[in-house]
Amino acid sequence: MTIYPLYQIDAFASEIFSGNPAAVMPLSASLPDKVMQNIAQENNLAETAFIVQRADGDYDLRWFTPNAEIEFCGHATIASAHVLIAELGHSPMVVFHTQIGKLDVTHTKLGYTLKAPLYQSSSIPIDKVINKVFGKNIVGVYHARNNIYVELVSAQAVKDFTPDMGAIADYLASLSKDMFMGVSIMAEGNGDFRQYDFISRHFAPLHGVPEDPVTGSAHSALAPFWAKRLNGKTELLAYQCSKRGGELVLSVGTDAVYITGQAITYLRGEIFLTP
Repeated sequence: MTIYPLYQIDAFASEIFSGNPAAVMPLSASLPDKVMQNIAQENNLAETAFIVQRADGDYDLRWFTPNAEIEFCGHATIASAHVLIAELGHSPMVVFHTQIGKLDVTHTKLGYTLKAPLYQSSSIPIDKVINKVFGKNIVGVYHARNNIYVELVSAQAVKDFTPDMGAIADYLASLSKDMFMGVSIMAEGNGDFRQYDFISRHFAPLHGVPEDPVTGSAHSALAPFWAKRLNGKTELLAYQCSKRGGELVLSVGTDAVYITGQAITYLRGEIFLTP
């Protein structure tokens, strides 16, 4: 029997039971893919992150949902940095090597800042299927990287949206399961959410995540979209209005999005694996 440490971190949260929980496992060496997938399925969180220190002092980082490995997860990256810095005494700057390249996370009094890729979006037609799945309050539909983004008429429409997970799953599957991770709905901040530049929600039922509480990776496209929509505003405050909710401070550069959020430890534990 081998014992491994496991942490559960609430990312994009300043207090527990909010933000997005991620499991983080710091390892001395990588585990077999099947074992990591089984651990993620057992944890049953949106993502489980596995981090292994490299000879150069950086870290290899991989993320698994309950159903599959994914190429990019923002909140679990911030959670991983929190484990290394707050729990294990690492310096306040961590470099991760991932499927999409290097990701830097820096810790300051403002929180953890992830230097994330910037993804531009392009418009796609609003057809009958999209109307059936997301309703009639649609302003526009966009595609960036492996997500779909549906703009609704108001922040209240985003908050009040009742997802049909089966319909969303069917829609994403019709586009290609291997290509599309999920779909975000979004709107400019107004009404009860006027303190925010925009709000969003994110659904990824094909990957075992019906509604993701706070999706850092989606903001690689959301931030530049709203920066352009808001007349070139590059410093943005966003809110993902899931049941748990989470606030993101965003800075849009020429080739990167800087995503800042708090993180807090919820659980320290161990798991026991037999050969």
